[in-house]
Amino acid sequence: MVIMPKKQGLTVTGKSNASRGEISVSDGSVQKREYFLEQILLRYAQSYDVKRSGADEAPLCATADFHEHQTGYVLVRKAEMWSADRHEYAHFYSAENFTAEFFEQCMNNTMQLAEEKVQPGRGHMCSVVSAVFICDEADADAVKLLKRFRYRKYFRFSLNGWMEVHVAVVSLSDGKVVSNAAGRNIARFLSSLLKKVGVPAIISIIG
Repeated sequence: MVIMPKKQGLTVTGKSNASRGEISVSDGSVQKREYFLEQILLRYAQSYDVKRSGADEAPLCATADFHEHQTGYVLVRKAEMWSADRHEYAHFYSAENFTAEFFEQCMNNTMQLAEEKVQPGRGHMCSVVSAVFICDEADADAVKLLKRFRYRKYFRFSLNGWMEVHVAVVSLSDGKVVSNAAGRNIARFLSSLLKKVGVPAIISIIG
């Protein structure tokens, strides 16, 4: 299950038409992508630990981590019967053109970061790793690669939990949102956000 951010009590900020919460077609492409990223991070920050990336980490723009610990016990907390940890590690990328080469580069980076963060073991239930791409235009070949992307790994035959990767891309020029099968919840979230900032959304989810 994907842990999605809460979406109430929001404050909309940003340049150009920020008072109306809209993206104008006259805005520069970089400003549009930055504004939309800001809106995403504002919502994630309500439940996630959000961190902006440095210039040396480009094209990675930001990360957002979520951790949840659940326990079951009898009568008193010291008599713990079980515990389960759920994690989500989101990565946000931005580019003018979403190409196959760019997708592969970013996914290699995402998987490398995931290897450093995901720590399977006793009590680990699942880790969801996601990559969200914000672009002006999306190449058809890159979109096909993203739709077909699959990654699910079980640790010790699922005794130490599992890991899954969700991917989605949003094209601001036409309001199109595409995801792989596992990333359908992210696609719905991005589509809803596009409508809030004044861009009609078209969702394409495989699966």
